[in-house]
Amino acid sequence: MANESPWLLLPVETKAREFHAKLLLAALAVERGYRVVLGEQNAMVRQIAHLPRGLYVDKSIAKTKTKHFQRLRQQGNKVAAWCEEGLVYRDRDAYLRQRIDLASLAEAERFFCWGAVQRADIAAKAGKDEAKLVATGNPRFDLLRPDYRGLFADEAQALRDRHGDFILINTNFARYNHFYGEDYLLQSQRQRGTVAGAEDEAFLLAWRDFLGRMYHGFAAMLEPLSKAFPQHRIILRPHPSENHQRWMGECDGLDNVSVEFSGNVVPWLLAAQVLVHNSCTTGLEGYLLDCPVIAYQPVQSAVYDSYLPNVVSHAVRETAPLIEGVRAALAGQVMDGGAAGRAAAAEYYAALDGAEAGERVLDAIDGLDLTLPQPSGPGHALGRLSGYLTIPARDLARRVLRPQIADYAQQKFPGLDLDEMRRELARLSAASGRFAGIHVAPLAHQCYGLAA
Repeated sequence: MANESPWLLLPVETKAREFHAKLLLAALAVERGYRVVLGEQNAMVRQIAHLPRGLYVDKSIAKTKTKHFQRLRQQGNKVAAWCEEGLVYRDRDAYLRQRIDLASLAEAERFFCWGAVQRADIAAKAGKDEAKLVATGNPRFDLLRPDYRGLFADEAQALRDRHGDFILINTNFARYNHFYGEDYLLQSQRQRGTVAGAEDEAFLLAWRDFLGRMYHGFAAMLEPLSKAFPQHRIILRPHPSENHQRWMGECDGLDNVSVEFSGNVVPWLLAAQVLVHNSCTTGLEGYLLDCPVIAYQPVQSAVYDSYLPNVVSHAVRETAPLIEGVRAALAGQVMDGGAAGRAAAAEYYAALDGAEAGERVLDAIDGLDLTLPQPSGPGHALGRLSGYLTIPARDLARRVLRPQIADYAQQKFPGLDLDEMRRELARLSAASGRFAGIHVAPLAHQCYGLAA
């Protein structure tokens, strides 16, 4: 590839949620003539001075990102972003206050919106930077299109072989059941300065308490659901940030119920007979994959319920109609939100039809000047090599001195090696019939270069 080919830097924080989407975006970008660095977010940030200069695509424009973006720009990079939480948020004003920071947006060249609703909400706050907002969709949802579902076909079949006809329960209650405890998210937001005063704090406390009632409602539902379907496996898949051990305790004594969290959610949705969730993005993902989707709402709130994933689902409030809905889904009936759900999906998500989200993102990037001066010389190469020693040493020290933090990091990103990168790219190529000419090579610790 010619030296002037621009670079994209694609960091991954939560592997199960982001990796395959970033890999797809990387492959699409290489087809257009870009080179790409893809890797674990923390490793990329620690080694950023020794990586190629390019467009760094972050997962947020929250207040905590401003200084990070400024450092990236000072080191010769440019910045773009989307918001991983921007499709499903429970309260517009709280979302804009906690997740959308104008100082961070000012540092970015582009912000990629999930759809018209998110763009309109942010535009009302963005002022002069409204032009940076582009409704593109997100590559995560490209993976739900028929063109790419084959990427997960073998995994889905393996899950069917292992579990038979199973019921999938996805939970999204980290504001109450967080890995670090019930008060962690509130405390962390206080430390970050995103809690502006007593009103913000009261809102977050009420949200936590609402999700606590939701958590216990789901926990109480497990035994009657287990007894209603003794011949079916019931898999509870918690959010990546939740305390998985706590859910395992809730499943004690229920022989056909287990807690599992591994890999991308797409093969689980392809393999499941029915999905049960509440206010979770997987509700929309299941809907787009033609999986029967039931929103279980043992408690409700006009403020804290998420509209989109619930409206595309068949909604029930009590255990008896939940069991009836699951039984109907197992019998082959369509369970979703009908016409209202279809209309909402089109309003909230930009790339349901036509060009895929990754192509729309790249269309917006193509207009940027990314001819950036690149570092060179032995110091640059030695700096990258040093990461192979210093980062594992730091991780080992954290494992010894702060094991809970190390466990949480491992839960969110369990590692990525060259064999896996090449294997998953080959599977993506086989599923899509594209990307055969893309090469992958190690570039730095947990960071890989992709080029034609």
